[in-house]
Amino acid sequence: MKLNAIMMLMALTATGQAVAKPLVIATDATYPPFEMVDSSGKVGGFEVELAHALCAAMKAECEVINQPWDALLPGLQVRKYDAIMSSMNITDERRQKVDFSKVYYMMQNRFVGRSDKAADFSDDPAHFKGKVIAVQEGTPQDNFITARYGDVASIKRYVNAQSPMLDLQSGRADYTFGNMVQLKVGFLEKEMGKQFEFVGPQFNGTQDKILGEGVAVALRKNNDKLKGAFDAAIDSVKADGTFDKLLKKYQLENLL
Repeated sequence: MKLNAIMMLMALTATGQAVAKPLVIATDATYPPFEMVDSSGKVGGFEVELAHALCAAMKAECEVINQPWDALLPGLQVRKYDAIMSSMNITDERRQKVDFSKVYYMMQNRFVGRSDKAADFSDDPAHFKGKVIAVQEGTPQDNFITARYGDVASIKRYVNAQSPMLDLQSGRADYTFGNMVQLKVGFLEKEMGKQFEFVGPQFNGTQDKILGEGVAVALRKNNDKLKGAFDAAIDSVKADGTFDKLLKKYQLENLL
């Protein structure tokens, strides 16, 4: 235990040296409870608070800014900000563009459909013939649905994470597929989601690599010092209980 504490202290000291300027961290704040905008216009949520906790562990000033999902990676590459924390899964395709910190949570995914048709659901491709599946564009969930059901289903893609749920509610889609936490908190627990429920099995990156290897901080290529700083900070907030407190605050303990 003493050796681990010394190693952690050394890592955090190095972290402080690696992060000499205020960090700007981008997120797409349309993904409650991970990131969202409150009634006062302030960006908040689990990952936003985690970002500030990581910065505190790194002894660095930081600012979290709201950016559209499809602009996140391009903005990072042109140095508009230093990092992305927005439930971004590690994939081979994304690794070609950016580097990642160590994983800080694994995403669980599932279909949502109408409750009155739940008993008839099957995840077999044949079930989706003539059906419409709404997903967020450019995500591992989009890739998974496209690879598995693209030949039989009509797939509707949206930049905003909330749009697939709105299409489902309005009847313009038969199913949506995505992060279980976001679907539960952002849709099923709200008035608009009362006639819907989770259907079929859970899917994650351990079952199908196309769904990603886990959620991590995205960073520009070859920024090894900042990657090391984030890795050490993730270890720190998990070791000191901060990560578990945030899980409890946002009722995520049994969902990640």
